[in-house]
Amino acid sequence: RSKQDKLLLLCRRSIATPLGRGMLTLGTHRMLSSDQLLIPDIVLAGRVPPANGILALDMSSCPPNFRIWPEFHNGVAAGLRLPEASSDGGKIITRTWIKFNKPVSQSTSNNSTNQTTPSYAHGGFLMALGLRGHLAALNTSDLTDYLSQGTITTTVGVFLGMAANKRGSCDPGVSKMLCLHVPSLLPPSFIPMDLASTVQAAAVAGIGLLYQKSSHRLMTEFLLNEIGRQPTKDQNTNDRESFALVCGLSLGLINLQKGKATVSGLEDLKIEERLHRYISGVGADKFQNTPPPFPNGNQTEGDRNARIHESDMLNRDITAPGSILALGLMYIKSGNVSVASILKLPDTHFLLDYIRPDLLALRVLAKSLILWNVEPTAEWIDSQVPSAVQNSIEFMRKAAAKAVSLGMGMDEEMDGNGDESKNDVADFDPQAVRQANAFIIAGACFSIGIRYAGSANRDAAAAIFQRVMWFLELRDNKDVTRQVQRPDLTTLTTCLCTSAISLALVMAGTGDLDSFRLFRALRWSCDDNVSYGTHMIYGAAIGLLFLGGGKRTLGSSPEDVAMLIAAFFPHYPILSSDNQYHLQALRHMYVLAAHDRILESVDVDSREKVCIPIELSLPDTPECIQSSTPFLVANNSNFVELRTKSDRYYPIVLKTTDWNSRGIMSNIFVKRKPGHLSYLQDPNALRSLSIQAGSTNSESFLKSIKMMSDDSVLASFTKYFCKADKKGSYPDLLPEANSDFLRYCNLVANECMQEEKSEMLPLYLTLFRLMNSRRQQTVSNVWDLRILRTYMRRKGGLLPSDKLLASVNLVSEELITLVCEHVDDMLESAADMDEYKADESELMLPAEKVWYEVPLQC
Repeated sequence: RSKQDKLLLLCRRSIATPLGRGMLTLGTHRMLSSDQLLIPDIVLAGRVPPANGILALDMSSCPPNFRIWPEFHNGVAAGLRLPEASSDGGKIITRTWIKFNKPVSQSTSNNSTNQTTPSYAHGGFLMALGLRGHLAALNTSDLTDYLSQGTITTTVGVFLGMAANKRGSCDPGVSKMLCLHVPSLLPPSFIPMDLASTVQAAAVAGIGLLYQKSSHRLMTEFLLNEIGRQPTKDQNTNDRESFALVCGLSLGLINLQKGKATVSGLEDLKIEERLHRYISGVGADKFQNTPPPFPNGNQTEGDRNARIHESDMLNRDITAPGSILALGLMYIKSGNVSVASILKLPDTHFLLDYIRPDLLALRVLAKSLILWNVEPTAEWIDSQVPSAVQNSIEFMRKAAAKAVSLGMGMDEEMDGNGDESKNDVADFDPQAVRQANAFIIAGACFSIGIRYAGSANRDAAAAIFQRVMWFLELRDNKDVTRQVQRPDLTTLTTCLCTSAISLALVMAGTGDLDSFRLFRALRWSCDDNVSYGTHMIYGAAIGLLFLGGGKRTLGSSPEDVAMLIAAFFPHYPILSSDNQYHLQALRHMYVLAAHDRILESVDVDSREKVCIPIELSLPDTPECIQSSTPFLVANNSNFVELRTKSDRYYPIVLKTTDWNSRGIMSNIFVKRKPGHLSYLQDPNALRSLSIQAGSTNSESFLKSIKMMSDDSVLASFTKYFCKADKKGSYPDLLPEANSDFLRYCNLVANECMQEEKSEMLPLYLTLFRLMNSRRQQTVSNVWDLRILRTYMRRKGGLLPSDKLLASVNLVSEELITLVCEHVDDMLESAADMDEYKADESELMLPAEKVWYEVPLQC
């Protein structure tokens, strides 16, 4: 039995990995239209040493819905590997392909009764298709088939997938499908439907995505009423918190960033006042337009909840989380101080007792969203803690230190302090202060993570890293001064998870090793105190660190911030089937905030991705950042110019001021210089042609030419002119070749290849013939040489403005000078040679006149 208990703990960690795996493999799969996407199985078995026998998990000790949502996450992780519809994936993933990947229903016989095994992973797969933009390929009949025959996970996947695919479009067809599954939106003539709470929450979340930033009046009024709706139906009681939270998130999405100016037509709803009432309960007497217990005529007295009776009072534990986030999203980046004052933290212990501790973290988050004045420092985190809490923590720490020095108990020391201490700070609940302090610090860390998501800001990462280590010290350190600051284990674990995911948000896609070591150490623990949600968040932190295989990062636009808050809401499930405080399917909304920000260089000749050094300039400073491609362009980067710094590729300079406005980074197309290999083929530049040019091994030189150039003319020249036969002589086409000709051809081939001027090879052969000739020169050869001499003189006299022309070197200047000197010597000595015949002198005279520019007589 002990082996089964240990295996159950390990399997709990195993089933929580799909969320992180989906982040790691986001958009990394390339496939053909004929390929089938395989969803890996969740393995619930282990090996028992030393024989390594396989031990399967006994499912009889697990709840019946133990695998439902892990299978759903597994399907989402498999589907997120597909490319986006905006890329080539839209041509591959069609309606036919989606139906081809629909699982075949499997029937099992049990006592002569056929039972169909549902596929929970396929619902997650459908949601992933929607998040990647492919689910819109299905028509209405396909969606109806899925909704009528599928499981709850399939319904949730279709709702969220279609809403994400049609985000912000207000599509009427998708709207009807979603509204049909929300009882409060049905007309009185409809027969009441018994819908699961997760389905209703998914439908409401889909409404928020579909009507994003539209300020739709009907949906806004509906969501305001739903946040404070009285409980109905006994079976939907357990997930009231999740439903109210989704209503608040959807309300914030519909009116995203609309708080700066009141939208026309919504003034009479008094959204801010009603949200203020839901958050703090203030204003109940002044506000008369309270939501009725049964907002539509479709509910009867028989639908009244028999387990909970709240009369006309508001349950702020239910309404506050969604209302806080809705207010923050409505006024995000507005800097509205009056609205932010609604979310002010209590500054007295009396007021602190009336607010649930975890709501303090949400207040810090929403206030930072509104003011958007988050600073990436540890001082800013400490400044969020009210003075009453700080003084109480300091009082307990000093009391603990004094008790240790006197050998007294902590309670005796706190009771033994003077009346002045009691009146000032000693009259409080220590556990409430510890919880408030932990949640406020965790909320401040989460605010920094959201504000600097995907920015790789080292200051923000250092501030959060310091707080993560502080929470770890509270958990593991047995020192008395630390123990007095330690809250209960559940609170401490939640705050530790929130701080860890905040660090992952900042360093998303960077693969930072220090953060990776920390997350790996956190995830290693596997005992009864570690819940399913804790494993899920630690795995998600590692997945975020390597988002999309290191090619993607997170954005910080209002739409991205809303998706990140929905995905990483700081309340984590206890069990794998827990949807009480947060709908698990929303954990994948981070996909809508992930952007492809990888900068890669592509060789224009081979069409292969290459690695080259680059230099990035910063504004208003001479400092530059040295890096190499592939390079992840962090969110909110302020680079102004990019330059390639490689002697193997031609230089490129790019203006990068528009990088922040781009959704996807474009590739840098580079061209490799001749005579060099790529950094992958030759990391240390030991095989470049400049090094091998002086080599006497003609075979290796010939291989290098073939490897580094695709020029057929140059290859033929190297084959026939730069290589001797086995006897050491040259081919028959070179009868006048001497011992220097091979070296000369090697040098010429090297120069023509490096400067890409293979068309000059015949001219170089002519110059060699002129330089080594001992016979008379023809008029045509002298004319060619004279033209080259004139070219070199004119090139030397170019103005500084003609840098491009001056940089072009068709023929070596030294070689032309040597040939000219040789011709001068031959022409001067020709008159003194007695052995010349008359006919040869007759041929020499015109060439001499041409060379010395003597006018010819007509």
